[in-house]
Amino acid sequence: MTSTKRPTIPLACLLALLAAAGSPPAIAASAHRPAAKAKADVVGDFRALAQQDPWTCEPLASAGAGKAWPGAEASCAWQNRLQIRRWTWQDGAAPSCLSSQARWWHWAQAGLQPSAPRSVWDRRWTAQTLHLSVGGEERLLILRRDAKDSWQATEWRWNPNPRPATRRWQEGRWKLLLEAASQPRFRSAATDGADAARMRAIWPRLLGARPGELGSQGLALESAGLCLQASNPLPGQTKLHLSYSPNDSRLEQRAAMHLQLSRQYPEAKWLTQFKMLDMPAKLPSGAKFLASWVENGQVIGQLWMPAKGDATTVRLRVTTPLPQHQGEVMAAAGKIKPVVERELEAVAMQWAAAYE
Repeated sequence: MTSTKRPTIPLACLLALLAAAGSPPAIAASAHRPAAKAKADVVGDFRALAQQDPWTCEPLASAGAGKAWPGAEASCAWQNRLQIRRWTWQDGAAPSCLSSQARWWHWAQAGLQPSAPRSVWDRRWTAQTLHLSVGGEERLLILRRDAKDSWQATEWRWNPNPRPATRRWQEGRWKLLLEAASQPRFRSAATDGADAARMRAIWPRLLGARPGELGSQGLALESAGLCLQASNPLPGQTKLHLSYSPNDSRLEQRAAMHLQLSRQYPEAKWLTQFKMLDMPAKLPSGAKFLASWVENGQVIGQLWMPAKGDATTVRLRVTTPLPQHQGEVMAAAGKIKPVVERELEAVAMQWAAAYE
């Protein structure tokens, strides 16, 4: 008798056959699937940012900017409400007290209120980004050095459209630009010690609306046609204790301090002997002391700012080289002295306002 039972196919074999049958279409589908679209470079491609073809336009006026920074044409979009300008120069192309980077960074912040804090360029930076608002206008600055030691500066300016729907769309594009500019390649940092870091709050206040440039040694600035270097706090402590309270500072103590300085700097020609500054009555602060002298072809001013208790006295200097071929040295130094001492007095007041 013949059996009528049908042969069975193992479940594992059946699954394998089904998988094999379905594989070719799946592979073919993945082969024809379009690749993910690369993200648009809204920093490097102005058209990608604006979503329209830009055109050459007149640079937007900047209140308080003074003379325009040369060497760049403006491109616009969005009915001239969005503008970009780019500049390029070689590192160290125009040696001076301040680098071209520091001067451009200051110039690009024109239009801020005189009392508004400004970002000060640091010569240790290789790239930096700054977003600011001036009136109703949004601005974005990027300054970076490329592999060939050329500097590329870019300024975007956006004046929002008054129509709500258009404004919202433009704001979305502007946010894309800000997000792209926040990448690490557009920013760098400079590390300072604890004493130098405390001066970071002082230097912008000292400069006000003037340009300056930070570095590992302190701040470079220009005043009355002179190039000045304001140092970070000097290391170490004074040998003689200086009183924090102005009421405890005696004439004998100041005379002893000047005698010690004369021994420490035997070649110095003194412009101002060690003295206590007259601080404004409306600004409660500790005693501040100052002296200035000529040594090694420089006018040197030094500030002493005692701290409460046994804390270290903060000491810093403002220096500038004596101009060559200016006749009698002390006569030339006498003209420079008030400039140097004025900056030291300003540091003393800003320190008192910030920390005392």
